[in-house]
Parts: sequence; C-alpha cells; structure tokens
Amino acid sequence: MANDNSKDHVEWYFRNEAVIWLEGMPLGPNFYPLATELRNWMLRQGSLSYLTAKDKLLPQAPTNQYTYDGSILALTYSQLINESSDFSKPTQHIDPTEAEIKRIRYYTEHVSYVARLCEVLIKQLLFCTNIGDGNYRGSALGSLLSKNCTTCQECKDKRHRISLLGSLAHRYHLCGEYELCLHEHVKIANRRREMEAAHSGVTQLKVQSAADARKQLHEDLTKSGNELIHMLRHISDIEEKMAEELNTLIAANTPRARLIFKREDFNNTSSPALETPQTGA
Repeated sequence: MANDNSKDHVEWYFRNEAVIWLEGMPLGPNFYPLATELRNWMLRQGSLSYLTAKDKLLPQAPTNQYTYDGSILALTYSQLINESSDFSKPTQHIDPTEAEIKRIRYYTEHVSYVARLCEVLIKQLLFCTNIGDGNYRGSALGSLLSKNCTTCQECKDKRHRISLLGSLAHRYHLCGEYELCLHEHVKIANRRREMEAAHSGVTQLKVQSAADARKQLHEDLTKSGNELIHMLRHISDIEEKMAEELNTLIAANTPRARLIFKREDFNNTSSPALETPQTGA
C-alpha cells in the first residue's frame, strides 16, 4: 500500500451512535475493548468477559451489535484454543488417522475464527463513525484492510485503494506502524480466502503418526495465534484512542444541566463521509 495518506485513508468523524445514551445523557463509548481483552487473555494477562442477549435489555447496554457478536466470537475462540492445546499434548493414545482428522478440523476452525474475529472487531469501531455501514457490513477482512475506493468509480483513471482499518488508525497517527505490518495482516485474510476457495481441498490428509499430527497442529496454531496477537495490538491501540476521545467529549458535557451533545461536538462537517450510508444486506 502506498504512503499517500490522502489516497489510502478516509477522513471520518464520530456519529451520535458512538456513545451509549440514557435519558439524554451520554454514558460511555458504544463499544467494548474486545481486542484489548482478547489479546491480554491470549498472553495470559487477563480474563474474558462476554455480553448476552439478556444484557441487551439493560438500559445502559451498548446498542452496537458488533459488540455482542465480537464478545461471543472471542469466547468461542478461547474455547477452541483450549481444546486445540489439550489435543496437542500427548496425554492419551489416539489412532493416527483420527489424530490427523482432528488436526485438520482444529486448523480449519482456527483460520475461520481468526479472520471473523478481526472483521467484527474492526466493524465494532467503524459502527461509531460516519462511514456508511454499506462500506463494511458484509465485507471480509481483506476488504477492510484494502479495497477499491467506491466514490471514484466514475473516474476514467484507475481507482485507488483505501483501508478502513488504516483510516481508523490514521486519525490517531497510528497508521505508519500499521502500514509497516500490513503484509502480516494480509496473511490472515489470505489464509481464510484460500481455505474457502479450496473448499474440501483446504488441506490434505497426511499419512503421519499421531505425535507428528499433534506437533504440526501446535506449530501451525502458534504461528496463526502470533499473527492474531499482532493484529489485536493494532486494533487495541485504536480502541484505547477512540475510548479516550469519546470519554473526553462525555466529560466535557455538563451533567448538572443535562445537556445533550450538540451535533458539532461529534461531527466535523468539513470531513466528508466515504459514501452515503446504504441499507439492505
């Protein structure tokens, strides 16, 4: 990706849905630092919490659907990690063919979950911006990392590429480090894309011992896990900056006067949206 930020990044601003409201009062950011929490858990530095359908009924609950989706995905992925780790340990005898089938299943599930997690964590943050959801709602990870600009499709020249994750990072001067690591992030997207394109041919059944199957799974998942931890660090940095900015806006509000944010508090009208929000699937 080129270093021309005017082409790679979209200027954005917060919309009113960026915060949780209760009786006209802003309570806090309308997202949860899921990337931060999951990364800490993977590094054995914290635990995972989650949100349920019952939590949605609480008056102070987030209205960001990606927050709930991401919460459950992270929790499910944590169980997958634990199960895979248990299998990788030679604690009990297993038939070599059964071991190989389990290796394939665990690896395939990891590839899928890692990409899905990255997608929902990025979309949770995009939901808080004026970038229309038609630009990201059904997008796979590769499109969130780099996609053709949709606003210049009428131009005769070749359309430039933009990065929605890079756009989130750009606001907080984090895009330089992010772009240096882009090739690492693309590996996650490519691995899932190749797996889906290959369908049943995603990986071959090898004739190997159960010990070798376990060893290969451990090596593959360690590599995939390290790539995810790397990606989570970038998303976590953005989560922190966005929460800090929103909390500053909330603190500037006057609770005693029960003032509601004015539109200009959130919206910089000189910053154009990527495109008009779209409806539909």
